[in-house]
Amino acid sequence: MTMIAIGMVLAFLLYIFKNYWWLMLKIRQYGVETDATVCRIEKGKQVAYGSATEYPRTFYYVVYQGRDGLPTEARLLNPKTPLNRGDGVRIKYLEEKNGCAVLIQNSVNS
Repeated sequence: MTMIAIGMVLAFLLYIFKNYWWLMLKIRQYGVETDATVCRIEKGKQVAYGSATEYPRTFYYVVYQGRDGLPTEARLLNPKTPLNRGDGVRIKYLEEKNGCAVLIQNSVNS
């Protein structure tokens, strides 16, 4: 029984690493750098599993012009400080997975 629990925890950690940390590392290394504007901020609360404790969560979305010339919206994976709607930022993104972006620089003069 203990081995099954350990296996499940390891599988969960591997999933988190592959879909979050590995993606961030890949975007930082191979991503296309461009200017973007914060277009949407989603605030909400997340309830911890097994308790009634609520944690605030905030997702920041930016819009940028891709290499194809079309405006694209992406969620920032690593916002370091609170941002406001309309703020200019510098990001990196992958062309094949353009729904996620990594923040490179907070304030960009437009």
